[in-house]
Amino acid sequence: MTKKEYVSIPEVFKILSEKRDLTETEAESLGYVERFLKIKGDTSKIKNEMREKFSLPEEVAVKLLDLVPKTKEEITPILSTYKILFGEKDLNNLLDYLQELAE
Repeated sequence: MTKKEYVSIPEVFKILSEKRDLTETEAESLGYVERFLKIKGDTSKIKNEMREKFSLPEEVAVKLLDLVPKTKEEITPILSTYKILFGEKDLNNLLDYLQELAE
């Protein structure tokens, strides 16, 4: 049985853009993820850092990297979907962290 690993849009972009010969499906996927790419760089490192710093499960960190919410109104539904509640201070720290990544 293989271990399930969550992959963010930036990670998919990196994997596909580094590949030399893309199949038609891979090329279409690359075009798709390129349109939704909000963060560039080594997001696997960022994902692990987010998980440690904010005690987030992997799937939540990936979702946040994919969507990069900008406001409390955007981030709260994502967190609550996974039954995660942050205090005001922690929520602001997470939002600030995400905004730094998107710049």
